[in-house]
Amino acid sequence: MADLILGPLMDVTISKVISATTEQLNLAVGFKQELKKFRLVLSMVRGVLQDAEEKKVTGYSDLQPWLKELEYIVDEADNVVDETAYDHLRYKVAQKQMWKKVSYFFTLSNPLAFRLKIANRIKDLNLDLASLNDWAIGLGLQYRLANKLPEHIEIRQTDSSIGDPSKIVGREDKAREVVKSLIDSSNKQPVCVVSIVGMGGIGKTTVAKLVRNNEQIQSHFFKIMWVCVSENFNLKQILVEMLQAFAENVSVDESQDIVVQKLQEHLKEKNYLLILDDVWNEDRQKWESLRSCLLGMGKNVGSRVLVTTRSEKVASTMGTLSEHKHHLEKLTDEDCWSIIKQRAFVSSSFPPELEGIGRDIASKCKGLALIANVIGGGLCNNRKKDDWLSIKDKSEEWGSVEEAKGVLPVLQLSFNRLPTPALKQCFAFCSIFPKDSVMEKEMLIQLWMAEGFLQPFSESYLEMEKMEDVGDRYFNALLSYSLFQDAKRDSYGNITACKMHDLVHDLAQFISKSQTLILEDGSGRNILASIRHLNVISDKVMAATRFGDAIKKLRTLFSQVDVFRSMSTSLRNVRALSFCNANIDELPAFLGKMKHLRFLDVSETKIKELPKFITKLYHLQTFRFMNCGEIKRPLKGIWDLLNLRHIYFNDEKLMPAGIGGLTCLKTLQLFVVGQQKGHQIEELGCLSQLRGKIRDS
Repeated sequence: MADLILGPLMDVTISKVISATTEQLNLAVGFKQELKKFRLVLSMVRGVLQDAEEKKVTGYSDLQPWLKELEYIVDEADNVVDETAYDHLRYKVAQKQMWKKVSYFFTLSNPLAFRLKIANRIKDLNLDLASLNDWAIGLGLQYRLANKLPEHIEIRQTDSSIGDPSKIVGREDKAREVVKSLIDSSNKQPVCVVSIVGMGGIGKTTVAKLVRNNEQIQSHFFKIMWVCVSENFNLKQILVEMLQAFAENVSVDESQDIVVQKLQEHLKEKNYLLILDDVWNEDRQKWESLRSCLLGMGKNVGSRVLVTTRSEKVASTMGTLSEHKHHLEKLTDEDCWSIIKQRAFVSSSFPPELEGIGRDIASKCKGLALIANVIGGGLCNNRKKDDWLSIKDKSEEWGSVEEAKGVLPVLQLSFNRLPTPALKQCFAFCSIFPKDSVMEKEMLIQLWMAEGFLQPFSESYLEMEKMEDVGDRYFNALLSYSLFQDAKRDSYGNITACKMHDLVHDLAQFISKSQTLILEDGSGRNILASIRHLNVISDKVMAATRFGDAIKKLRTLFSQVDVFRSMSTSLRNVRALSFCNANIDELPAFLGKMKHLRFLDVSETKIKELPKFITKLYHLQTFRFMNCGEIKRPLKGIWDLLNLRHIYFNDEKLMPAGIGGLTCLKTLQLFVVGQQKGHQIEELGCLSQLRGKIRDS
């Protein structure tokens, strides 16, 4: 099986390197000609890559080894250019410091050695690229004119319609049946369980949402709590998420007994509805453990648990009586056609000549709302008959979608139709989040930015759009294509977060399986050498895994455990590092040598200080340290982080002095105005793109 994401990844990285090389030509001392040659040859390789991607789709053989070699060379090129840019930033910082003088574009330690080292690496890369070109010719690949700039993605839907279909099709009657079961006063069963059962993608969660939002339900129950359970039925996590429905901040160290006690206080003598979405658990004992907790809180008779599951066995395990099992039937072809039409032309009239083709496509959706939504989203405002016919022709190959594996080829069709390699890469990256995760929009865009996926678009080269604007368009595009869903909005109607359907998450994992790994149970350790994005969740896995230099390609690391001892040598090329909610109390000194780091999150940890070496991370764009109660003093010297664009903290005493030196800053959660130097209102004078809160001390 060909690697579906490697080609798009290389296209994005090559585009970024070419752009960075152009910027650095005027800074190069002693190797400008080699750098010009490097840029030219890299542009040619990108043109060959486009031909390789087309031939890979048509079954062209023997391309995978060539793509793997290209990945190695392009990664090295990316690192070389990035280190050169880092050294220039270090020069600019030193230029601001009157106590130290340096020569232009030289390192502070040994300028001549650095210049020779970079020049030799560029020469080696030129030789490698020339060899790669010869190999491509031998494979029959041809040069194709590559776009100089990323294609501009136009989202024509209004913001209010993105990710928010105006109408639920075909499920209103079933929702009313479930509501009736939940509020049936004749049912005296303690903590009665009602289940919605149906295959993946059929609309179980949609029905549960209709039920939750029903006026009778809202008035009948004192509190409604929603927990996405997925494949891991973790008792404490379920209880914690129940407690979070009361806007409680729960410490990771709080015991299960304390969480239960707090829930009992909130629910004392009151009835509630607990919705457990996407349950897979078939272990009766695990359910009994949760049930015993529920029996001790609130009003037992009158409280309800609503479960959505694909499995009849799960519903029985949860103690659902037969009269409380609601089996969700497939949608009719007419319903599927209504969804496709609604998603494809949400804000414009429907071309009648496409109706016959559209109905044929709808008949191949096999009654699954998810498929109809994704297909309709992929055809959003597309009036080209040939494109609709292409989907219809592909639908003949879908076969059965009775099982999850049968759905993937259908969903993959929408992935293949994403208009740019960068958008494909942004989608695939989301597989680093566990299933049912809420993905915060701002953070996701900042992660994409750190990885280099967001290259600004400009038709004139004179007014480049900001990376955050590119990310906003990409996020909205994935919502429009129905690859993102469940958009959350703030009080002003702005989208702040979203989720992925579990089957769409399966697609993202399938596409990026050689590059992204969630390390939770030990599986997947055999592919560490190819992993670029890693999420470490389990302490037990860390104890059993020796990383060493096994993951040299690593670009992203999320970890909830201390990985520093086992992974220090593997982090040198990392672009994004998140220890949010991790069990750590200090940051090791080697982090200050991570020249490529652009995203750092240490929120919700017990670290006791922000070390000075953080100010040496000159490429850093996003820095988050929310809810770090153990830190007593602010970071000194933050003005050296010339590229910092977003800083998040919520403790007034941690506000760093000298914010005014961060001329790229766009997000500042908090600014406390004071009389001391570095805290005066004048600090904000040059920060024209800033947004956040100002408080007077």
